[in-house]
Amino acid sequence: MYTIIEDSSPFYIRFTHDRMKEIIDVCQEELKNNFFIKGFSHRILRKEASDKILSLEPFTKTLMLNPHRVSLFVTKPGFYYRAHKDGAENRMSINYTVQILDDKCVTNWYDDSVSSYPLDTLGGNSREAIGFDKSKHVPIKTMTAKPNECILFNTDIWHDFDNSQSSNLRAILTLRSIHPGKFYFDDVKKLLLENV
Repeated sequence: MYTIIEDSSPFYIRFTHDRMKEIIDVCQEELKNNFFIKGFSHRILRKEASDKILSLEPFTKTLMLNPHRVSLFVTKPGFYYRAHKDGAENRMSINYTVQILDDKCVTNWYDDSVSSYPLDTLGGNSREAIGFDKSKHVPIKTMTAKPNECILFNTDIWHDFDNSQSSNLRAILTLRSIHPGKFYFDDVKKLLLENV
């Protein structure tokens, strides 16, 4: 069912599956709706598109993927997003690279020294390092996003994303569980590897 491209645990696993292209096609149609963004935008998809994606996604039932949070992260050219951990208690995400037009969309993971920064929870929706200074930290892992892939992404390690050197829009589909604190990266990795 799955083909592993790169296993860089515990940070990410890049893979493909038979219905991946159909999911990306649905997202690309949604992108045509001209998202208005200032730097970065998190857009929940229309119910029709969300339902279609979840019907194609192999992990929908196993991970109890949230039908109300099928969303695109859209980043404008030249934008950088500070170190953070996704959501209040998210441990992992299933991500699809919907639009990657160059080799300049970079994600970095950092060690727990980032925990020394004050925390902004964005109203309980995230864990953000206030005043994060990238120049003072050396990433423990770096990933350059590539088009037309699926990624098991560890959101529970400090990470940033950097589109600052790109002149292109970056769009990533992100899928999360209804019970975000229940499923850890290693739990999903095991499921993934059982179906290679």
